[in-house]
Amino acid sequence: MKDEKDPGRTESEEKGIVQTLSEAFQRLTDRSQDAIYQFDLDSRTFTFFNKLFLNVYGEDQAGRKTLSLENVIARIHPDDRLRARAAQKDTIKSGGCEGEVDYRILDADGTIRWVQDKWTIIRDADGRGIAIEGFIRDNTRRKQAESEFILSIQNSPIGCYIVQDAKFAYVNPEFTRITGYSESALLGTYPLDIVHPDFRKSVRANFIAMLKHDRDFPYEFRIVDRNGEIKWIAETATPIQFKGKRAGLGYFMNITKRKQAEQESRDREKLQAILELAGAVGHELNNPLQVITTCSEMFRAGAETDPRNAKISRMMEDNLRVLKEKIKKIQSITRYAAKDYVQGQKIFDIDAGSEDQS
Repeated sequence: MKDEKDPGRTESEEKGIVQTLSEAFQRLTDRSQDAIYQFDLDSRTFTFFNKLFLNVYGEDQAGRKTLSLENVIARIHPDDRLRARAAQKDTIKSGGCEGEVDYRILDADGTIRWVQDKWTIIRDADGRGIAIEGFIRDNTRRKQAESEFILSIQNSPIGCYIVQDAKFAYVNPEFTRITGYSESALLGTYPLDIVHPDFRKSVRANFIAMLKHDRDFPYEFRIVDRNGEIKWIAETATPIQFKGKRAGLGYFMNITKRKQAEQESRDREKLQAILELAGAVGHELNNPLQVITTCSEMFRAGAETDPRNAKISRMMEDNLRVLKEKIKKIQSITRYAAKDYVQGQKIFDIDAGSEDQS
């Protein structure tokens, strides 16, 4: 469709239509729950704003509201002014098109409110910024809810953290105590960095599964704390909204003592089985060993004149002595101990598990 005047309309009629559309648009924006504005960068004036923007940032003068850049800056909390202005300037200078920032504003009665300012940079054909169009939304309730939520988990006896954009956005004191890292050292870093390399893939998959509600029971893994100590962790996660964006909340529990107790229980069970086996082995071997020992002594008596038989006799005596020592150690086993064997397997370490260390 061509953008041209209707030849059947007069210039006066065209102006009337434009004015009507402009007034309709103004009424539409005035009904918005967001404060809407357009700011010209060359003249540094607001070329458009709705009723809410004027009410929030305007100044009463002689019974009517007036608006200027100075009025807007004066409404921003003193502690937030530099940050708020720097955010827009950075968007303009970086060549970006969109930006946002949260800051506080001061009402005329001294009330402090939180707002979120989101804007778009309008640029000319050369890419130079010529105007800013923005929407400002009151986020006081959201901020209050977030503050109450953070307060509720700040003193929790369970480690809690929030992940947003794949990085730590919040950690509570218990989480820093478990990991050994300070809050400043963790914020902005990747959560998987503290996870033991053997568990990173499974932890990532389980965390995502819980956020998608595909998993509803805790998963366990190991971490490496700041001092290099290995700790066992049980974790659950749930999706939340944090600062107006999607995030994940993790509940992080140190179960190292429980894991150690479970291992000790398994070791006791293994030890009991080994003790029963050792008792049976000692009993079954002692009788035939005594027979072999008697035969060896008889063989030695007749082998003194034959050098070859004498050598065989000494070998028999040496190995019988070793066998007796092994049986003695088996009968004095008091604890479970294992050692590496071939192809990654482990076998019971008789020497380490025996009370007889001779």
